[in-house]
Amino acid sequence: MSSPPSSDSVSADSSTTPPAITAVRGLLKETLRIVTSDNRVFLGTFVGTDQLLNILLVNTEEYLLGPECEPAGRFVGQVMVPWRMITQVEAPLRLHNEQRRRGENGGSLYL
Repeated sequence: MSSPPSSDSVSADSSTTPPAITAVRGLLKETLRIVTSDNRVFLGTFVGTDQLLNILLVNTEEYLLGPECEPAGRFVGQVMVPWRMITQVEAPLRLHNEQRRRGENGGSLYL
């Protein structure tokens, strides 16, 4: 009889975590602005991705871009944005205290 894999094989040790995973984890609970290929903008709280790397947002508002579109958005709550439709992702810029003192953000609010 075979035993199930041990949970010890999966480690949450930050020394073995790839930098990309660490960066994505750092965005959890941050407000993201996502632009899609069909001219929509989603503004919501990032709570994760699925295995296909689709982005999951909660407390989300949706806006339509275009000359005939109304500027007011609509609340859509929880939304999963397919990665294939994403053309741009923006997150608030986080600076270390030393960078803030030197003014190294270039006046930008987003990454």
